[in-house]
Amino acid sequence: MLKIKKDVSASLSLILAYVALAIIGTLAAVIPFLNKFLYDYFFFGRLSITVLFYLALVPVTVADVLLIRLLGNVRRSEIFTASAVWKLRGISWCCFAECLILLGGGICCYRISVFPHAFFVVAFVAAFLGIVLRVVKNVIEEAVAIKSENDYTI
Repeated sequence: MLKIKKDVSASLSLILAYVALAIIGTLAAVIPFLNKFLYDYFFFGRLSITVLFYLALVPVTVADVLLIRLLGNVRRSEIFTASAVWKLRGISWCCFAECLILLGGGICCYRISVFPHAFFVVAFVAAFLGIVLRVVKNVIEEAVAIKSENDYTI
């Protein structure tokens, strides 16, 4: 299996997180121009689909910013800290918020029988990712507790 050095891996992850942030910014700028295509494809209200996509970008943007900050912690070797736990918690809640937004979009599309399946699949993926991140957060939180207990041991 391919093994990458810790510093290279963290730097690569940070670069990819910034690329994702740039893509999010580009999507935010392009959504109004795609409005006609989206309206023709989904037969969904132009304003509705635009609002839905902008709402969906909010938790993704917040999660990406928190991820960038978390990767900054990793590069500084500040992994088992309350700050890292807080950031993981925030990212997981962003996943759950995204799930709710996409479920709402899928239900709206389903009511007019227009291709809701993609919304439901991505909503499930977001919820599953949120659950995985909650588990990771709980593991890191326990490690922080053990570390602080060991710091007090002489």
